[in-house]
Amino acid sequence: MSNLKFFLSLSLTLMLSANVKAEVAEAQEETQVAVVEEGAVEMTGPENMEVKASPRPECSDKRLAEKVVETLTAYQKEHPSTMQIDRRRDILLRRNLTSFEEVAVEGFTSKQNFNVANAIIMTKINKGLEDSDLRLCKGTGGAGASNVYILLYPVGEGNVAEVINLQSAGGEIKPLSFIFD
Repeated sequence: MSNLKFFLSLSLTLMLSANVKAEVAEAQEETQVAVVEEGAVEMTGPENMEVKASPRPECSDKRLAEKVVETLTAYQKEHPSTMQIDRRRDILLRRNLTSFEEVAVEGFTSKQNFNVANAIIMTKINKGLEDSDLRLCKGTGGAGASNVYILLYPVGEGNVAEVINLQSAGGEIKPLSFIFD
């Protein structure tokens, strides 16, 4: 009787292993990749591609000044000043950010303004841009507005305007940026 049990268990094991081998073979057939013939592909050169980058807006553009004030107002609402004198300074700064004038990016040094020079260099390195791709605008108003700089550079079909060198009562405000098109 023990031989019969041994024989049945051996037969069962062999049948199961045969089923497993058949299933593995089927799975391998399904996962085989068909070989595709390689053929020549016609490449289109950069002369055939058209990329439309909008020009940098002028520093004297009123919409730019309005967008800067709008961005600054939103930031100040999220991070309100705690002291009355700081709130007054914030209001005065927004009132005086009515216009900007262009400053030459070429030759701008850290002696003129360290934070602005650093932002220019980092933007050129990180974005792979040249001086000709950038436009630097400086606030013309009083009450600290003359210390506010806007760095404009292309991204896709629009422009990014980054507000740099903006000081707050608690320290430096991280650069604020917005898409300007």
